[in-house]
Amino acid sequence: MRETKNKTNDRVKNFWLIVCITLLTFGGANCTKNSSPEIERLSQGKSVTEEIINDEIHSYVVRLEKGQFLALGIEQHDVDTIAKVIAPNGETLGEFDTPTSGRGTEIVRIGAGTTGDYRIDVYTLSERAEPGEYTVKIVDFRPLTERDQKILAAVKLHQEADRLRAKPETRTNSIPVYEKALEIWRELGERAEEANTLRAMGFAYQRMEDLEKAKAHFGQALELWEEIGDSRSAAFTHIIFGVIAKKQNDLEKGLQEDLAAQTLWEEANDTPEYTQNLVRVGNDYLKLQNKTEALAYFQKALETSRKFERKSVQAYVLSECGNAQATIGNKNEALDFYRQSIELWKSLNQDKAVAGLEEKIAKLQAN
Repeated sequence: MRETKNKTNDRVKNFWLIVCITLLTFGGANCTKNSSPEIERLSQGKSVTEEIINDEIHSYVVRLEKGQFLALGIEQHDVDTIAKVIAPNGETLGEFDTPTSGRGTEIVRIGAGTTGDYRIDVYTLSERAEPGEYTVKIVDFRPLTERDQKILAAVKLHQEADRLRAKPETRTNSIPVYEKALEIWRELGERAEEANTLRAMGFAYQRMEDLEKAKAHFGQALELWEEIGDSRSAAFTHIIFGVIAKKQNDLEKGLQEDLAAQTLWEEANDTPEYTQNLVRVGNDYLKLQNKTEALAYFQKALETSRKFERKSVQAYVLSECGNAQATIGNKNEALDFYRQSIELWKSLNQDKAVAGLEEKIAKLQAN
């Protein structure tokens, strides 16, 4: 996740001091309080698990003394969360959102510059039809150290670079800011954060269409993740390399990168990503005119999607199987897959997905 820094002084008498966090669950994306909030008090060694969908914001409030450092871990289970940190004076200190997809742990670090209540809003922009689950807990609580100050400075630089990267007119300006953050991570020996920053720089170069520099930075990040043993991040990086290769019309290279990711998803025991990557590989084979291999991968994706209870993933795979059958000219098989997918999307009240598939069915029937 993108992280936050606030200048702090040294003050905490007891490392095991209980930190009380009040969990307020608001209904609706505008955070209006429609009912009495549920209150959870979280101390070190205790965690809170909640379900969340994309029209909710969950807010945690923690009171910190000036000079305290707090790190929260948000473990994601089939939902990609974002956390926003708000200071006692109402100032937004930053947003934390590492590209971890729907699994992995986001770390939110806070250095208290003033005494008061710090709010952490947790929400998701995911359009998944089903709720995901996350677990929040305290992973670190101590007096702010010199090392912490450097970490928070690097986090602040990374977040500033992310903001610059987001706009085409300031994208090139993001690179020197990322480089300053990178220098700090390397000084501290924080290899995972170094890899995250290298990946972010790769995204910036990719958006600037400088694909060679993008690949160079993604490659450095991949080496670090392989050394660390972070299979998920390594898998995502192979997918990025695959996207770039296919953009450069190297379809065989794109396939090889997606196959490399497949093995890593299996190592990470990430069934949703493993299943969706089977679809990705199937589409690669279709583009390479290898119908037999393509259909084999779509069949495997279909079988795998039925092994876990995520209707949205099953519906997605069914629709992709329909697309594959339509591409190779099997009209009746395509219609059957589309109709199965529609039934699942209807059960999840996903009108947009239903409408899109109904349009595909109408086009097929018209031919």
